[in-house]
Amino acid sequence: MIRYVPILRWKRGERVALKYLTPQARARTTPLVLLGSEQFKVKAATKAHAAVPAPQVFVHDVLSDWGKGTFYLDASSLPVQGAQPHPIAAVAAAARAAGASLIPVMNLGAKPGYMTAVTAIKNSDDRGVCLRIDMEELFSISHWLPHWPFPIGETDLIVDFGENVASAAAHGSTLDAAFKSLNMAGSWRSITVAGTSMPPNFTGYTAGQHLIARTEAQLWSRLSSLPLPYQLNFGDFASVTTGVTPANIAWGYPINVKYTLPTHFLIFRGVRTTGPSAVDMDIQLRGHAKGITGYSPRHAIAGAWSDQTIDHIAVGKADPKGLEHWVQLSVNRHIELMHAVLP
Repeated sequence: MIRYVPILRWKRGERVALKYLTPQARARTTPLVLLGSEQFKVKAATKAHAAVPAPQVFVHDVLSDWGKGTFYLDASSLPVQGAQPHPIAAVAAAARAAGASLIPVMNLGAKPGYMTAVTAIKNSDDRGVCLRIDMEELFSISHWLPHWPFPIGETDLIVDFGENVASAAAHGSTLDAAFKSLNMAGSWRSITVAGTSMPPNFTGYTAGQHLIARTEAQLWSRLSSLPLPYQLNFGDFASVTTGVTPANIAWGYPINVKYTLPTHFLIFRGVRTTGPSAVDMDIQLRGHAKGITGYSPRHAIAGAWSDQTIDHIAVGKADPKGLEHWVQLSVNRHIELMHAVLP
């Protein structure tokens, strides 16, 4: 069974999406969390409770919304205070105490303090590590692989093309050869290809309904059909952008919705809620729900929380709520669909 790796920013909308996954989708999914400062904060003290340190807050959220299943954590962007150990060390300690199954993620350019912390986590937890590389690093693997500090057999390799999937695919037979030779120096514990074809914030699209080809899914399909000496897993960005999104969406922002299909994204580009030609958010979101349910090649998934909720919104049985709710629905639908369509 192909393993699915959704790459997430750990915003609340994504967390709730995980919480409502079916057991079947959850079983074949290993989230990769890119933990930034916005999602790593102390819970302030109240009159009844003391402050809760950021590592404990994060692990509590993991247990609440994902459970004790395995997840990858890339915390390399978190700042380090003075000579203190990297914060991922404290996160791993909290996860260990709570029974959460964390696998640390490394990048080739990781700072020494982060590498030290990841090494200690690997030695303590014995779950190995994950290495996330980009296209340039894939093609230069012969130069850096001899210096990789961990056993290949204990390393999950993720080749993440980010927003450069089309450029990667254009390499054709050269890319094919690179994937065919990935195990030449030894067998990685697992290999995943990831990327996205979603433009940030639907840039370049006018108001209305659009289809965007899922180039990353097409690339995985092509690569996985090669005579590879290993199983090629699939990963992508389950939300709408690879970058760090704003903490809050300004009032009046266009009301956009993404709905994932097997080979395309179905996009509903909305209009602003203030100013000339504005339309109320609730009206737009209910209209988007109706557009989804009325789309004949929808591939609705029985038992999926997202599809059931969208059905109810479309006919007025549920409140469309706000954009964060639609992030929950979009990500939940995306992951459920990947479970449904991957072999």
